[in-house]
Amino acid sequence: MKNKISAIITAAGKGERMNSSVKKQFMLLAGKPIVIHTIEKFLKADIFYKILVTLNPEDMQFARKLFFNEYKFPQNKFIIVNGGETRQQSVLNALEVSPSDRDIVVIHDGVRPFVKVEEIKEIVDIVYEKSAVSYGLPVKNTIKSVTHNEVVNTLPREYLWEIFTPQAFRFQIIYDAHQQSLDTGFFANDDAELVEKIGVPVFVLEGSPENIKITDKFDLKIAEAIMSKNMNSTQKRR
Repeated sequence: MKNKISAIITAAGKGERMNSSVKKQFMLLAGKPIVIHTIEKFLKADIFYKILVTLNPEDMQFARKLFFNEYKFPQNKFIIVNGGETRQQSVLNALEVSPSDRDIVVIHDGVRPFVKVEEIKEIVDIVYEKSAVSYGLPVKNTIKSVTHNEVVNTLPREYLWEIFTPQAFRFQIIYDAHQQSLDTGFFANDDAELVEKIGVPVFVLEGSPENIKITDKFDLKIAEAIMSKNMNSTQKRR
């Protein structure tokens, strides 16, 4: 099964909301770049034939030194991919250069370092049956549709989920979905929406609330608190 599974980790973002000279994926969390924490989870899962990392072309040289010189990641496990202007284009670029024997692809945000190894393995197990799977969480707060600062309507909370990565797909399904979006000019919020657009149902698993996406400085503060808690828990178990 290992030779049929690939992972795509998106790390080509500019991180403009951080308002920092260091892009968010390379910012330090517990002394280590955020994207390194993320990649290590996928390596630890030990189920991937190839891990494709999308990067901004201007970050290629720095990232290669980081991955292969400083952190000694096995080069034969990785394919470094030029990112596009959007995340959607970056994922398509990675799909285009994916190994020819691929069957399953798992797509994950490089700035979600708290994904659990068990979750990565679980979503791969389930996608063989369901074909398209995403993690998410039922929303806790009341959600309203608002236009020009006025409430249009209140959405029924019992049907609403916050959707996040990792997301896993049969390769041909996600590839066809991206190709169709390219042909029609459709821009989606995530890869699962592209699959929904071609009529394939997406199965949703309840994930960990710790699996946050670090996009701004407030998120980074939350991430530091989660990391501290997890490190303390590990030390206590010892």
